[in-house]
Amino acid sequence: MKGPCAKQVVTATIITPGGDRFVGMNHCENAQPTCPRASMPSGVGYEMCVDICQQSGHAEVNAIRASGGEAMGGVLYLEGHTYACSACQSAAVAAGVAEIVIGMPPEAP
Repeated sequence: MKGPCAKQVVTATIITPGGDRFVGMNHCENAQPTCPRASMPSGVGYEMCVDICQQSGHAEVNAIRASGGEAMGGVLYLEGHTYACSACQSAAVAAGVAEIVIGMPPEAP
């Protein structure tokens, strides 16, 4: 059953220098009624997200994928989490994202 992550819903929005927006979420292909990582601290047990919940990627990675290579120089806004994990930070750097901001993106014009 497809659906949102049972632990926390995270949304990443990349806004390019030209104003294009690309959004990624941490949805699961095999959503669970309770998170298998529920008793673990944040940042621990991410392999369960893939193995059990069949999550294709964290919200940041999914936003980068959605950008189709257009993330260069953009700002990634992260909602629903207090930090980007090291793997997501590395993916953002590799995609050319200029900055990661924790918080909601500005309203679209």
